[in-house]
Amino acid sequence: MKRKRIFLVLGLVVVATGVLVYRMTQAKPALAHGRTADLAIGAPELFAAFQGDETAAGKRYNDKLVAVKGAVRDVSTLPDGMVQVLLETGDPLGAVVCALEPGETTVPAKGDTARIQGFCAGYNLDVLLQRCSVLEPK
Repeated sequence: MKRKRIFLVLGLVVVATGVLVYRMTQAKPALAHGRTADLAIGAPELFAAFQGDETAAGKRYNDKLVAVKGAVRDVSTLPDGMVQVLLETGDPLGAVVCALEPGETTVPAKGDTARIQGFCAGYNLDVLLQRCSVLEPK
């Protein structure tokens, strides 16, 4: 009788663990659309923060929903269909790269001033924002 209870409890633990692992692996990442940004900053200031002290800027901005405003330097569509918007930073070699959410219908044009929010993914010569949503112009 005691063995049956032990096997029953172990079986329940295995099933619960399996369900938890399945849910964690199937979770979709958070999207920026319809959410309120944690921080708001200009594109040149965000870029300068990462260039000045990457560690401190990473602690402040990485994995946060950041609203960035700046002049659109370029708009490109990658082979997989993802649209990237580059915001001007004042540095010809660096930009704030905003990877738009799939299905984003509002895409600013080159030369526009845009306000875009997305999740900061860090700095690698450019500051990268992922899963972005365009707030302005609309």
